[in-house]
Amino acid sequence: MGQQLSYRFPFASYPALRIVLLLIVGICLAHLTEDQIPLLFHLTLFSGLFAIWAAIEFRKRSSLRLWKSAISIVLYSLMVICFGATLMSVEHQKSEALLSRTAPLGLYEWDTITIEGDIFSRGKSASSRHVYEIEVRRTKFSDGGDWPLPYKFRLYGSEEESAIPVNHRSITADIRLYAFPEKRNPHEFDYGEWLLSRSIVAHGELQTLKQSVPGNKFGWTSIRQNVRSTIDDLFDKEEASLAKALFIGYKKELTGETREAFSRAGLSHIMAVSGMHVGFIVAPFWLLIPWLWRWKWGKIIGVVLLTLLLIGYAGLTGFSASVSRASIMAWLLTYGKLYQKLRYSVNILSVAAIILLLIQPSELFDVGFQLSFSAVLIILLIMPEAQQLIPLRYRYNWKGGLMTIILISILVQAGLFPILAIYFGEFSLMGPIANALVVPLLGVAVPAGLFLSVAGSWMGNIASLLSVPIGWVLLWIDGVADTTGGTSWSYISVADVSPLIFPVWLCLVLTIAAIRIPRIRWKLCILFLTAVSFFLMDVLVDKWSNNRLTLTALDVGQGDAFHIETPSGKHILVDAGRWSPGGNSGERTIIPYLESKNITTLDGVILSHPHADHIGGMPDIIKEFSINTIYQSGSVYDSRLYERYMSLADSSGVSIQTVQSGDMIRIDPAIRLFVLGPDGNGTTSGNVNNSSLSFRMDYGATSFLFTGDAEKRQELQLANRYGDFLDTELLKTGHHGSKTSSELYFLKHVNPEIALTSVAFRNRFGHPHRESVTALNQAGAKNYFTSLSGALIFISDGENIVRQQ
Repeated sequence: MGQQLSYRFPFASYPALRIVLLLIVGICLAHLTEDQIPLLFHLTLFSGLFAIWAAIEFRKRSSLRLWKSAISIVLYSLMVICFGATLMSVEHQKSEALLSRTAPLGLYEWDTITIEGDIFSRGKSASSRHVYEIEVRRTKFSDGGDWPLPYKFRLYGSEEESAIPVNHRSITADIRLYAFPEKRNPHEFDYGEWLLSRSIVAHGELQTLKQSVPGNKFGWTSIRQNVRSTIDDLFDKEEASLAKALFIGYKKELTGETREAFSRAGLSHIMAVSGMHVGFIVAPFWLLIPWLWRWKWGKIIGVVLLTLLLIGYAGLTGFSASVSRASIMAWLLTYGKLYQKLRYSVNILSVAAIILLLIQPSELFDVGFQLSFSAVLIILLIMPEAQQLIPLRYRYNWKGGLMTIILISILVQAGLFPILAIYFGEFSLMGPIANALVVPLLGVAVPAGLFLSVAGSWMGNIASLLSVPIGWVLLWIDGVADTTGGTSWSYISVADVSPLIFPVWLCLVLTIAAIRIPRIRWKLCILFLTAVSFFLMDVLVDKWSNNRLTLTALDVGQGDAFHIETPSGKHILVDAGRWSPGGNSGERTIIPYLESKNITTLDGVILSHPHADHIGGMPDIIKEFSINTIYQSGSVYDSRLYERYMSLADSSGVSIQTVQSGDMIRIDPAIRLFVLGPDGNGTTSGNVNNSSLSFRMDYGATSFLFTGDAEKRQELQLANRYGDFLDTELLKTGHHGSKTSSELYFLKHVNPEIALTSVAFRNRFGHPHRESVTALNQAGAKNYFTSLSGALIFISDGENIVRQQ
């Protein structure tokens, strides 16, 4: 018997895979240490490693030694890692330089300035306002200053102003410069970071369009607008918005309900024009490849045609990041097919990743980049094994094709679970079914629809006739999305996923891919089980050590809303934010925040008093969540909002309990809630603020004091009645920092280390008042304001209260 050789992974056949993995390591290291390690260090280290590696490689020619080869490999690996770190550091330094150069714009926030520049992108927001992205050439400020520095600006059309003509590119306009957006609450989309990722450093609203000049009618902007206009002519309004999303990735006309239905049906990817769409566009070209093989110059002609085709489609979609990624992958794969070099698809995928990371290393942290490459990697590694599950008699006919689509959908949905859970907090259960009903039709509808969108204006009535069956397909897709994504059981919400799920996911993918390679499958299986063990240990440790109380002060503007998560996992809401004619804090902030944490039941809601800036979100919250008990002061207040909230609570069967001084609220045995005020059943004066439900919350040796909008009269009552019992570490200040609260005599008894004030940055009351802030400083408190910091999170372990950064 011959000696059985051990299997060895053919790393030599995957040079690009090795390089991209090392680059990723370097980029991640630089990202994690961007504030600690400067660019100069990375450059010096890379130069030193390169010099040593080059010297060893030169010496190897004269005397080949095994130890020299080993050292050379190690140095080469370290050099690639360091190169990735250097790229990331360079990009970070460029971003900082850009912010530094454009910092003067911050001095003119909310002023009217004049800009001159060129529109490079246009669309509509979810509220149907026109949105333009502009390369600004010159800026004139209100004080007469003239600034020639170029930068990118995001401009929103005013409700009164008509849209800038679609064929006009260069503009001069008066705009109101907004403050640059910050992430105000934990669950919110970081709009400012998204703008900076596109190198946009300012945004504002159009006031007056002084001048606009037509642009090049053969430019991409005009071509894209012509394509959108053709789609509007060919399809009904509802069909047209979906057609633009499916054919060219223009999703700005879709309603929020449509986006949500597609997401929960697992069909979002068909509107995010990327790999699948590029595949549909390139597929007809693959049919030409055997014919091109026959010509002497066929392959070269094929490369030229392929390049023009992909550049043209990328241009129609606005050269979006997802299409650019997919186009590079499609070009490399088709090139490999054309030149018969498709043996190592994973290597080709790695080359595409290297190109993108060299251009912009921060792409690695973009969810689109992660989804695109993860999906393709899963298909390349696992699909060959999964296809073995299809019976041989069906594998190569239409039934096998349908089964393959369902398998791909299941694999991609399941394989992308970690990314979908961490970034979006939702996971579609109906994805495989919805994709099986939709994807087969897209293979014909997308290329045909795109062809009509481009050439339809020249085809007359023929285009209108051909668009009819495509319109039926669009209606079918919309119907499938509404049906499969419109129910509560079509998706699951996921929250607080451990980052250790990523190594578990990677090990599982590799284990399945190597299932028929006995020599390494057991090694990978052991690695997978090890990763699972660490993951479970992390979950158990987190569960056992979760003896913390978390207080989150949500930024709801000029109002109060606090979420308390107790050590036993109970959830308490203190006040519900503000109400205004345009909406309320419940629908805008509190409900999205609670849903992002996968909270379905509120164990207690404590309402300090019935003013609109404290109960504003209650009607919507009652409709959306199960509430065990609402605790309130009993102060009767004559307002429609108060009456509506009370009526909804009654009709929903929510228990309302009136509490007063001396009562205790029992929600979690680990904490104690002492009600300190008000003194009686209702207010004795016309000022409801002075009948605020005030309470002290103790957890271990730490304590918190909430006083609602209590003014000096109630504060003095509390101080005289309770004295040093008011001594607490964290005080939620009264009445949003008004001078009518934070009385010095009261503060001497509270003696707070932390003062937390919920207040809007710009409010008509001028809160916080200087007198209040001065009094808190004199009391020795460290002041925190939601107006300055956004949402504030404080954690108590029973011994100390610390702010979570």
